[in-house]
Amino acid sequence: MNFKRIFSIIVGFGTIGLLSSLFAKLQGAIFPTSLQLFELDTWTSYDVIQLVIKLVCFYMSCIVGGMVTSLCGGENKQQYITGICISLVIIWLWISTINPPWFWALALSGIIPFIQIGTKLKPRLLDAISSRNVCS
Repeated sequence: MNFKRIFSIIVGFGTIGLLSSLFAKLQGAIFPTSLQLFELDTWTSYDVIQLVIKLVCFYMSCIVGGMVTSLCGGENKQQYITGICISLVIIWLWISTINPPWFWALALSGIIPFIQIGTKLKPRLLDAISSRNVCS
């Protein structure tokens, strides 16, 4: 594996981790109760909505991470490696917090598909950027 491919894995992993953390901090600033969601044994409908928002933010992080991995030269193999690395982190978080299991199961099941979506959106992003730079 050459440097470009290893770099794409590291940058993709870092992008997903950084964006997930930023989204969590932002959600915690807007909704302070969202910081204690993983300590609860039962949840209200408001808590479930907060968990769904966390899940959507995580999926968006995976999409951007897939784009970045692809932009840095990563191919399918590197995208899968990035997804597996993020999956290992999610498994570790699941083991350390336990609740709610449905949240962690959905997070795990969406990692690789959303990274792949990001990869598929990359050409559209590049086309949109290049079309704005054309002077007509």
